[in-house]
Amino acid sequence: HASTINNIINPPSHARHNARKKFQSTFIPRGGGAAVATSTSTTASAPSATTTSSKPSLSLPAWSNKIIAGGTSRALAQALLYPVDALRTLAQTRDGRTLSDVGTKALLRGCAQTSSFALLTGAFQFGIFGLVNPKYGPLVASAAGAAG
Repeated sequence: HASTINNIINPPSHARHNARKKFQSTFIPRGGGAAVATSTSTTASAPSATTTSSKPSLSLPAWSNKIIAGGTSRALAQALLYPVDALRTLAQTRDGRTLSDVGTKALLRGCAQTSSFALLTGAFQFGIFGLVNPKYGPLVASAAGAAG
């Protein structure tokens, strides 16, 4: 019983090697270091024969990751900070209204429109930055992204 527990906690080296081989045969690296899972199955008529089949993976261009990440992060930041910006704007107005006068719904009024615009601008800016940065460096990429 104690040796079984010891083997679970600290498996022998051949067990670690077999586990590593199984992992490597299950996840086959495809271009760019991405791993694609494949399934292996054995047939009942030939127990020693294995067939490997893999589903075609949907691969997006590298620049699309920058567009998706940039747009999403910008829209999320805008949505989270919109109530704070509304409070700041309310505090800077000189007409004497308070939050209790305008209601809490005023903090979120217009948030969807502003966040959707931020999604588009963030996608353009970070997409341009992602395309320009590898060739010309971050300074030129930042200027190109800001120019939009």
